[in-house]
Amino acid sequence: MAGIRFSRLVDEFADTLERASSTVIRPRPAEGSRPARMQVTTGTSTTDCLLFLWTITPGGGGPGVRPANERRIQMTNITGMPLQPGVRTLLGGWSQEFGVYAFWDARRHTSFSGRSPSLQVDANTLETAGTTGIASQLRPTQQGQEVVIACNPASLLWYVENGAPLHNSQDDATAIVDLVEANPEDEREFLDSAEGEIAAARRYDLVETMRAFRDSKFRPAVLQAYSYKCCVCSCDLKLVDAAHIVPVSHVESTDEVTNGLAMCRLHHGAYDNALLGVRSDYSVVINPEMRNRLAEISLDTAIESFESGLPDRIRVPASIEVRPSPEKLQLGLRVRRWADEYAA
Repeated sequence: MAGIRFSRLVDEFADTLERASSTVIRPRPAEGSRPARMQVTTGTSTTDCLLFLWTITPGGGGPGVRPANERRIQMTNITGMPLQPGVRTLLGGWSQEFGVYAFWDARRHTSFSGRSPSLQVDANTLETAGTTGIASQLRPTQQGQEVVIACNPASLLWYVENGAPLHNSQDDATAIVDLVEANPEDEREFLDSAEGEIAAARRYDLVETMRAFRDSKFRPAVLQAYSYKCCVCSCDLKLVDAAHIVPVSHVESTDEVTNGLAMCRLHHGAYDNALLGVRSDYSVVINPEMRNRLAEISLDTAIESFESGLPDRIRVPASIEVRPSPEKLQLGLRVRRWADEYAA
């Protein structure tokens, strides 16, 4: 399997992040020159990255020399992974075979003993990531067990911004895939079975990380359902978020697309703050109680222009299966303390 030029890998990596509504600043590297420096921004969060990326290929040596299911990257023209404060060093590979990325722990590869070392990942791990969004495996190194993380393109932005803690989960790496679809009871059992306070604390951090991952799966699914446009004003411009109808903190909240609305940041903020509402018939309403409260504290200067720009109804997806649930819309209003007449 032929390798892909580094510049092309970087372009597709950055394009994948931007399709997920991030902004990527990426000075183009010299041809074949690693790493690529890039800044990835979503909302108010910016991640500064050094990207080392190769093509993942079958293991070398021919049949009988290396395991048949082994895949690897061959790290050429570098002597080690630089670590800089405030900068995320990404050591990864792209598998054209499975359509996923794999990442190794750069902290364990600050120097290399060989001239052109390779890092391995199991084909089963790559295949699992393609279906679940993320997968992990333990791999031995001279510095102990290393956690390798694979993710599909839809999960790439989440990994870049939030996936670093997964490389610290050596004792529980095999549980990562199980936690992708875990319910609260599964999480409780996982936490309760920890041996000792330190293990329990690490498991708690892992559960929180995987909850964030489940939320990250919700976002691209909702944005895709609404064609990456705000359901209120049809704005796109990479300024659209996935809003939970029933807030995440509520026991009946889910990460199903039917519990989501694609909203620009202005209307998302107004929705979460109970100024803007969407009723079960998809009509758009302004909360008079919140409107009066804003007037009381002299923060209603633009309320008339804001209100005049609202449509009568939101724009819903063409597919009935992913349209917002009327029951969730009612509950979302009740949770945000709207009057009963609006939540009916």
